Amino acid sequence: AHRGGGHEKVMHLAYLDPHAVPDTCPEALQILYTVDALGELGVRVTLVTPTPPVAVDARDILGHELSPNVRRQPVPDWRRGIWRLLHSNKPFYRMATATLKDLKADAVLVRNLKMAEYLLHHAPEVPLFFETHELFAQSYREEHDRLNLRRHHKLAALAQREEFVYRNARGLVALTPLLIEDIRKAYGVETPAVVAPDGVDLEQARAPVSTAPHTTPWLLYLGSLHPWKGVDTLVRAMAHIKTPAELHVVGGNDKRIAELQHLAQEIAVEKRVVFHGAVEPGERFDWIHRADICLLPLTETSIGGRYTSPLKLFEYLAAGKAIVVSDLPSMRQVLTSERDALLVPSGEPEAFARAIERLLMDNSLRKRLGETAQTVAERYSWKQRANTILRFMNNIMNKTCATNNHTANSP
Repeated sequence: AHRGGGHEKVMHLAYLDPHAVPDTCPEALQILYTVDALGELGVRVTLVTPTPPVAVDARDILGHELSPNVRRQPVPDWRRGIWRLLHSNKPFYRMATATLKDLKADAVLVRNLKMAEYLLHHAPEVPLFFETHELFAQSYREEHDRLNLRRHHKLAALAQREEFVYRNARGLVALTPLLIEDIRKAYGVETPAVVAPDGVDLEQARAPVSTAPHTTPWLLYLGSLHPWKGVDTLVRAMAHIKTPAELHVVGGNDKRIAELQHLAQEIAVEKRVVFHGAVEPGERFDWIHRADICLLPLTETSIGGRYTSPLKLFEYLAAGKAIVVSDLPSMRQVLTSERDALLVPSGEPEAFARAIERLLMDNSLRKRLGETAQTVAERYSWKQRANTILRFMNNIMNKTCATNNHTANSP
């Protein structure tokens, strides 16, 4: 709630995004957990997204019913005809903005950069809070070694859009303090900002599951297979692991799986690497609980090394698993090596192999790390994340109300 007109008022928050929610992609999962937690804190949330192409029950993802304070208001699927060919979300931006104006919401929360830019131009009267997950211009530079004229123009437009949103948003919600630091350095903005890492449903993560027994230890990577996730490092590490073990990779699309399968064949570890493809979100904890060791081999990119706050990390922690993870600043925001995980140099297959071998040979170490991991996870519930965001928004809204009241009462 925020204070307005001398009394407590329940906040009405709109969340707008061009991803269908609920859905199975990581963005949709993160949005769903965030709005559910805000709803559980008493915030009235209206979720404005496209109609999901396939019906997905929020309960199958969350493990419980969506908070009754969250109302879904899907807009029609616009992705037909020329808009599909152009890969454009502009029709959604227009429809979502019209919906927002009708809602009379107190504020809007957005994590899509173009959506935020559109709202700041076309609905400036609604206080906008932008949830940032990366410096997009920086990521673009790193993804393109050589910039031709077209890419230079695209980069310039991206940086301009990014600066506009960061400068004009009422507040920024960032996954790591390193991201806030880089935003201020890159664009010189002083927009109020708060750090709100991603989270985990502690009850869902610890729920009893029936796992099929396996004689060979399981090493698990769960999640998308974008190159910056570093899964190729794990495949290469298998060539250096002499103790019996299998690497199980859960997630990813067919194209990326085929590339990693080819790598496994090239280095003759294909019999020890199993690709399961995408699984239903509600099944992910079953996979985590089956694993003996969980892995997170992020690369030393800006998004991997400074900006990311992976859902899978908190889910590994809450499930009480021993984890081997890249030793990067983003991970050191959460983890301490040897206390709650083993941190090893990023991109070094032999280093990952040595850490994995060590855990395979030392059951007591695996148990100790897993127990400490669960303690760490207690600090990263979705409810705590929602509390952080809500306090931040209320503080800014209250300051704005106080300023407006002072201005109105001034002679």
